[in-house]
Amino acid sequence: MSFWSMILAFSPWVAFKLLLQLPVQNELLLLKGAIVVAALICAYRAIKGLDKGIIAWGSGLFFLLSLIMVVGLTNIWYMKHLGLFSSGTLAALTWASIVQGKPFTLVYAKQKVAMQYWDSPGFIHKNYKISGAWGVSFSIGLIDAFVRQLYPEMPGYMSEIIDDGAMILAILYTTHLSKAPKEMMRTDSVDA
Repeated sequence: MSFWSMILAFSPWVAFKLLLQLPVQNELLLLKGAIVVAALICAYRAIKGLDKGIIAWGSGLFFLLSLIMVVGLTNIWYMKHLGLFSSGTLAALTWASIVQGKPFTLVYAKQKVAMQYWDSPGFIHKNYKISGAWGVSFSIGLIDAFVRQLYPEMPGYMSEIIDDGAMILAILYTTHLSKAPKEMMRTDSVDA
């Protein structure tokens, strides 16, 4: 899974997060706009058949629900807990993919790896490790969002450092493992 594959896979979330950083006075309008853009990206990717995995479909459902709750209903309770819901969605989807025996990164890795390796223990093991790193990253984001709920006076930059730092580490780990030698793709069993 390359850096750009990750960006594309999480493009609704990347757009959502980046748009929320814009210096706009009307924060509600900004939030609604960011949700609309993210939902449109999900819809476009689904219509074009660009996404087939649990992250894509879960993201689509999350942003559809957010369209209803924030854009349609302006539900204040939902908006106050949006950080928990977004981080929780990503963490739950990632861990669910691992528990199901289909780490979410397999969908993206198969786009870059020859079909002969798809069932190899090394390839599958590598994807469990990468998906696990993302699960840890999203779980850190969830814990961070929960702490923000408990301590709203906590400076926003601290939360961003924690959340972004966990994602940067997951990206670096993914990039490192994706460049691992071909021996990692062996077809015999893999020791943990």
